[in-house]
Amino acid sequence: MMDLESRMDTNDTVIILLAQEGNERAFRKLYEDNYEMIYRLAYRYSKSRQDAEDILQETFIKAFKEIHRFDLGVSTHFSAWIYRIGIHCSLDYLRKRKRRKIGQIDSLSHLHAEPEDRGPSPEQEAIANQTISRVKSALHVLSPKQRVIFDLRHFQHRALEDISDRLQCSPSTVKKQLQRAILKLRHQLEPLWREQ
Repeated sequence: MMDLESRMDTNDTVIILLAQEGNERAFRKLYEDNYEMIYRLAYRYSKSRQDAEDILQETFIKAFKEIHRFDLGVSTHFSAWIYRIGIHCSLDYLRKRKRRKIGQIDSLSHLHAEPEDRGPSPEQEAIANQTISRVKSALHVLSPKQRVIFDLRHFQHRALEDISDRLQCSPSTVKKQLQRAILKLRHQLEPLWREQ
C-alpha cells in the first residue's frame, strides 16, 4: 500500500478525496498548492497585506468547511473552485469595508505633513490622483461579476476559457460580460480622455 505522500503526488483527485474524509495532511497540501494564488487575488482587491491575510484565511475556512460539496464528477480543478470562493470572500470584504466607511470621518492629520522634496510636482500629483480616482470610480459602475471578469482578463491576462472555467459559465457569457464592462468603462472615462 502506498503511503500518503506518494498517493498525494500521483493525483489531485486522491488529495481531494482524502481532504473530504478529514485528512489534515491533504488539507495542508491543498492549502500549500493554492495559498499564493488566493493571497494575490485577495491583495488585488484589498490593497492591504493584513486584509489580504484575513481574506485568505476566510477563503480557506469556507473551502474546508464546504469541501464535502466539491463534486469530483463535475470538475477535478480544486484551484478553480477555491478561486471562486476567494472571489466571493474578496467581494464580501469590499462590501463590508464600504459599509464601515459610511459615516466615518477621515483623519485630517495627513494634511499637515510636509511634502517630500523628491517626486512629482504638486500639480502632477494632483492630476495623477484625479486620474486614479476617476478610474477607480469607473470600476465601481461595473457589476461584481463584470469587475471580476474585467480583472481576470485585463489585469491577470487570463484566457476567456480559463475565466469561464473559474466562474463556471460559458465563454460566450464571459465575452458578453466583458464587452458590457468595457462599454460602461468607456462611457465613464470618455470625459477624462477629452481633457488629455
